[in-house]
Amino acid sequence: MIKRWNQILSILMILAFLGGWTGISLAGKDEEGNADGAISLADVLSGTPISLPEALDEALSRRPALHDFQHQVEAQKDVVGEARSSYMPQLSASYQNIYGNSFLGVFLFPGFQYFDLDILTVTLNQNIYDFGRTSSQVKQARMAKNVAQSALNKEVLDLRQDVTVSYLTLLMAQHALKSAFSGVRDARHHLSEAEARLSAGVGIRLDVTQARVNLETALLQRIRAINDFRTAQIELSRSIGIKRNPHYVAREISLDRFKRAIRLEADIRLAYRQRPDLQQIEATVREGEARLANAKSQNWPSINGIGQYFMSSIPGQALGITYMPNYPFSTFNIGGVVNVPIFEGGLISHQVHEARSRLASTNDQLSEAKLRVAAEVREAALNVRAALQRWSEARTAFESARENDRLVEKSFKVGTARSVDVVDAETSLRQAREDLIQARYDWAIQMIRYRHSLGDMSMNLPVH
Repeated sequence: MIKRWNQILSILMILAFLGGWTGISLAGKDEEGNADGAISLADVLSGTPISLPEALDEALSRRPALHDFQHQVEAQKDVVGEARSSYMPQLSASYQNIYGNSFLGVFLFPGFQYFDLDILTVTLNQNIYDFGRTSSQVKQARMAKNVAQSALNKEVLDLRQDVTVSYLTLLMAQHALKSAFSGVRDARHHLSEAEARLSAGVGIRLDVTQARVNLETALLQRIRAINDFRTAQIELSRSIGIKRNPHYVAREISLDRFKRAIRLEADIRLAYRQRPDLQQIEATVREGEARLANAKSQNWPSINGIGQYFMSSIPGQALGITYMPNYPFSTFNIGGVVNVPIFEGGLISHQVHEARSRLASTNDQLSEAKLRVAAEVREAALNVRAALQRWSEARTAFESARENDRLVEKSFKVGTARSVDVVDAETSLRQAREDLIQARYDWAIQMIRYRHSLGDMSMNLPVH
């Protein structure tokens, strides 16, 4: 019995020595076995650290599409001002200098001048009453501004979702990358143990071959993880609005901040109130109502007040009239104008019918949009619940795989398990770890999409 334990102790010492030496040699090799092609997790994760609030702020200041909608809102504000200007008096001035003569007077009577006029006219117009024509134009312009503002709000909401999902995808890729490097490290360790056992004469070549296959599989997984990480970096840069790739590295964030209780029917009513796309259609409906009122107002008369000041200078000798004043004289007029539409060839009636049809169409669009929003909220809620179940199952599977790997590793060291069992346990653990990472962040992403379906992306995020 003592002799048996001495043999096991000797084998373990050899494994420790050869395993450590082999691990060092393999750690300095890349996938092709080149000693000068070493790659480390720190090298891959080197980049510019960024937090989610920083990414959102950067995107809000950079994205050209957002600036486009902001300019449209500013333009619509000016349209409102244009419509309201009809309430204000309109003041204009004109100056005329007119010289008149005739060929007969020029050739037969030298110095003859028919007339030479200097005329200054100042006119003041004031809209007194137009039966709601101007007010409907102002309301229509104001609703058009609200349409543009709602479009801007929707762009902001979409941008926040885009950046947040890209950020979480990058964070998920970072964790998958760490798991892949850990898998390569474990596979190399098991390969070194199998080679040591074979060298000591207590192992078989099949164990070494299986360990090498496991290592190659882990290396391939690491290549995919690195590529996914680089792709996620590019996607985050795109969502922020940066053409170059600054190789962002996401800071850790608590996923509990994205959690939100799901109260389906109440949330659907909340979405009806909060969704910017619905608000945009509702503003379009009110704009159509104002357009219809404006079209109807064209049937009514309009009353304008006019004040005019006239000043003229006419040389009397030009006309040969001695009593004609040869100095400036002025006068003023005050009055009003009533415009009454009598016949316009059916123009107003067609405008009314057109406005009424467009309003009905917009109301139909609003009803259809509400159906779509309700379906989106229900579907997003189902996705959240399914993701939560996957996360729960993935946690259970990971704990089971980790416990199985620990037991198989322990059995292998005392000789009661085969190398193939270790490889299978290690592969299962690596897959379970990847599934857990995927499920955890998939739940967070689905929760973000659920919030987006409600029109609510206001999350209390830490500021770094």
